Amino acid sequence: MVYPALIASVSDHAHPARRANALGTYRFWRDLGYAAGALVAGVLADALGLNATVIAAAVLTAGSGLQAARWIGEYDAGR
Repeated sequence: MVYPALIASVSDHAHPARRANALGTYRFWRDLGYAAGALVAGVLADALGLNATVIAAAVLTAGSGLQAARWIGEYDAGR
């Protein structure tokens, strides 16, 4: 549900000449996050338990959402 909005946001905020590079960079870090996130979550689950892992994921998700809201301004299509 979120993925199409994220791709649209990256596309909207990137200069047309750099749009492909921006999308490639976004996809690289997103895909790397899938692998790294699974490894870190597995280690946390073994060390601290499943509940702590879910809480850590929730805190990380909320923090990254707040940071993105701070960094990304409203897009003006007329600029």
